[in-house]
Amino acid sequence: MTRAVELKGVSRGYLVRNRFSDRFLALFGKVRQDAVYWALRDVSLSIASGETFGLIGENGAGKSTLLKIVAGTLRPSCGEAVIRGRVAALLELGAGFHPEQSGWDNIRLMGALAGIPAEDTSRYIREVAEFSELSDEILARPVKTYSSGMFMRLAFSAATNVDPDVLIVDEALSVGDLHFQKKSLDRILAFREQGKTVLFCSHNLYQVRSLCTRVAWLDRGRLRQVGDTETVVSAFESYEREKNTGFREMVPGTPFFRNSGKVREAPVRLEYVALEDLEGKVISRLASFQGCRVVVDIAAESSEAPPCHLGVVIVRNDRENIFGTATHFLPEAVPLTIRDRRRIALTFPSLPLLSGDYLLSVYVLDDSGLQVYDQAELVCPFTVIGQGRECGLVYIDHRWEL
Repeated sequence: MTRAVELKGVSRGYLVRNRFSDRFLALFGKVRQDAVYWALRDVSLSIASGETFGLIGENGAGKSTLLKIVAGTLRPSCGEAVIRGRVAALLELGAGFHPEQSGWDNIRLMGALAGIPAEDTSRYIREVAEFSELSDEILARPVKTYSSGMFMRLAFSAATNVDPDVLIVDEALSVGDLHFQKKSLDRILAFREQGKTVLFCSHNLYQVRSLCTRVAWLDRGRLRQVGDTETVVSAFESYEREKNTGFREMVPGTPFFRNSGKVREAPVRLEYVALEDLEGKVISRLASFQGCRVVVDIAAESSEAPPCHLGVVIVRNDRENIFGTATHFLPEAVPLTIRDRRRIALTFPSLPLLSGDYLLSVYVLDDSGLQVYDQAELVCPFTVIGQGRECGLVYIDHRWEL
């Protein structure tokens, strides 16, 4: 197995004491430990060629430092980083751009830095401009006049048009409009299908789950866990729940209505979510094994709204996901077509939850099930009353042999 990225005992420290004696001693490699902040500490990691690898962790965990070392823009204080192949990185919006120069000039600069041959420069410039969808007038302006979304478009286009062997993406997909986010995700998927290596860092755990085959969790500069995506992401979510238990106080039995003053900019959006019994009555309390259904209204911005999918998750009041499903999980899934407004219902003929307090999270997704168009998280609180003395989350059918 060819390894695209190998980190062996990598650490990165920063001198935080500003006394002259500390700086003088640092010249001879003699630094007191309390004068150094270690952003990374003894990280060893291997990423195979063609793998889509995720990186998660809290703010300040050392994710960006690790990515900069992989990109070659930062050297480790100790340890070894071996990267094989051409690397393209989206670490910070506009990194490497000259703010006084035009978009055209910066495209040429990025191409030169990436080693694009002179004979291919014209093609590279044209492809970057076309993918970014920025007009000639905008590209003629200094990039210091660009919005963050324009920066994102130009940076992503310039980085991904160099045909890299390793693509690094650090939170870049959270910027820009929904159309370009979708376009960027499609390009990353295309890289994955071509056998390229993708190192994806994001706080959006849904995208990490959807894109990555393995994940590393960084915690305060150290590698806390590495493994398959679901195992590591679930462990990280459990850790976060321990710090952030509880849920927003809401009136039981109140459906979710989209506040017209806070409509999210999206081609399709959630308008209404409610938990009903099988007779169509909105409920906030039910017994174990009682039938119920989740009713959702989706509205389209225009008659040309893109097809979508719907996802529903039952969440315990400590934010533990109990069960989730989506229309694109169906064996022969067909995206939903929304014309003006459409009602969709998910029926549970017999809900086997045991006693507890629960909520719903509902998501409108694009046709691939990756991009979130709209969401209503932790809404429609309801209580389940168990009918027996069993404990836990759900009732599992069983038989005693005495």
